[in-house]
Amino acid sequence: MSQPRETVETNVLGLESGLEALQESPAFSGPVESLEEHESHDHLASIYNSQAEQFATAIPYIEHGLERGERCVYIADENDTEEILDALREQGVDVETALESGALVMYTAQESYLRNGAFDPDEMIAFISETIEEGADAYEGVRIIGEMTWVFGDDPPLEKLVEYEGKLNEVLPDANGIALCQYNRERFPPEIIRDIIKTHPHLVYENTVCQNFYYTPPEEFFGPDQPEREIDRMMGTLLDRTEARAELEHQRQHLQRQNEIAGDPVRSFEEKLDDLFELGCERFDLELGGLARVDPSTDSFEVEAVHGNHEQLRPGAQAPLSETYCRSTVDGDGIANVVDPVHCGFGNTLAYEEFGVQTYLGTRIELENAPDRTFFFVSTESRDQEFSDAERTFHHLMSQWVTYELERKQRERALEESNERLEQFAYAASHDLQEPLRMVTSYLRLLESRYGDQLDGDAEEFLGFAVDGAERMREMIDGLLEYSRVETGGDPFEPVALDGVLEEVLEDLQFQLEENDAEVTTAELPRVEGDASQLRQVFQNLLSNAITYSGDEPPEVDVTVTRRGREWVLSVRDSGIGIDPEDQERIFTVFDRLHSQEEYDGAGIGLALCERIVERHGGDIWVTSEPGEGSTFSFTLPVADEP
Repeated sequence: MSQPRETVETNVLGLESGLEALQESPAFSGPVESLEEHESHDHLASIYNSQAEQFATAIPYIEHGLERGERCVYIADENDTEEILDALREQGVDVETALESGALVMYTAQESYLRNGAFDPDEMIAFISETIEEGADAYEGVRIIGEMTWVFGDDPPLEKLVEYEGKLNEVLPDANGIALCQYNRERFPPEIIRDIIKTHPHLVYENTVCQNFYYTPPEEFFGPDQPEREIDRMMGTLLDRTEARAELEHQRQHLQRQNEIAGDPVRSFEEKLDDLFELGCERFDLELGGLARVDPSTDSFEVEAVHGNHEQLRPGAQAPLSETYCRSTVDGDGIANVVDPVHCGFGNTLAYEEFGVQTYLGTRIELENAPDRTFFFVSTESRDQEFSDAERTFHHLMSQWVTYELERKQRERALEESNERLEQFAYAASHDLQEPLRMVTSYLRLLESRYGDQLDGDAEEFLGFAVDGAERMREMIDGLLEYSRVETGGDPFEPVALDGVLEEVLEDLQFQLEENDAEVTTAELPRVEGDASQLRQVFQNLLSNAITYSGDEPPEVDVTVTRRGREWVLSVRDSGIGIDPEDQERIFTVFDRLHSQEEYDGAGIGLALCERIVERHGGDIWVTSEPGEGSTFSFTLPVADEP
């Protein structure tokens, strides 16, 4: 609650504190614009359509003033004073204490605006000045909140009201007070509301505080050149709005173009980066865009890619980082820009003296386990203004995409290197195991042929286990060798008719199909780009498994295909034993088997090989199944381009 000023720390009262009240109030839901556009004149107008809307502004405004140790003077007309006091009580204000201490003062229009029987602008200005002077002696400042509907009588002084509002703008800046004038839009004629808008630098309307785009200073509004100045202001407004709309349209077009570049699925990173450089040069009106490796610890700078012509700034060009404008991206955070090289301390650098760079906009891209980069745009021509927030934001968005792509390429390289090492290891291991395994198998068979008659039943059984184990190990080594060579040992992609591939697979499985009384139905399959031999392996593994895991009933297998956008979905459905959902990820792991060797024969590598082949072709493979209800193995392949 407000107390005399000696109990509260001195704080100059201005419109900022009034707007602060609205920002903090839960009753006031709209945005509050900053005060940068106009001199505030400590004068605010609230234009409302209902009492609820009026009080959403006025009540928090008063409450905040009382909390700050200010005197609040309310001039009531449209509302009864008790209505206003009740609204303050509902807000939690100790109204009785505020009234008793003098922190809250209530007037009617007859006691203020019309205290001499009629409204006179100069008399009211004198009243406002005296009220502020009196309150400022004992309080931190004075807030005056006035309801303006008193204007409407037998002879409404509308022109005098506008004159008064303009003069109030001249008084308040030098006084320790602020004013909130309240206008009911339903009561005032549109032409008066228009003039009220023109005479208030800031407006409250529909729970929003706005900088008044149409504000006219008093000396212009009441001066002899008012019509001419209003025309100038109107034309200036039209020009500003046209330029702003044009700038927004340019921003939209550039953002759309950036998204198109980044989202192109066909072009390489290098091609996209060059397009991005070109777009940035156009957006910032600069000559050259570039990407460079930087290392502050060794003071090194090396150009990696550029768009634009410059004798020194070419791919591979090197310079001390400290001699380039890019050092500013290392010294500070965020985006660095230079439009006055000498003033910014670059006057004696290589970039300024030899490269002739006058303007720079760039940022640092920090990478893990790889050299950092700077993403920049430069020009040998000077620029007469700083880069705008919109330009800096656009540069930031571009650099984010470049960062993501560099990180992705780094991960891909690391994965490729890891895969290559694994392939080399798997190939070497499986290849080197072939010879000793052949020797073991050969000697076991030699032992069986020479001494088989001398072995008892147990010895023959043990020998059979050894031979069988060696044979299964050979199958596993062959499978591992085949798995490791999917990438390096595959054939180049070419058009493949999947109908022909499936027909060959069914011929190879003819004996197994007849032996199990299996029935296979197939749809017409498409042509794709791929390795025919590897795709044959996929179909053979999936069909063979469908027959093997058919259960007690004769196998029924259905091969289907559907198109999903730019890919084919091929499926092999069976009516067999099914797979528990918890085990469906395991089946694609090398050597991870769900059944014992006695139940079902196999090396446990077929589905892992299928997955590797499908991934090489740019697709995915998965299974949908429930125990006892069969399984559907599906995999995708890209749609081939039309010839």
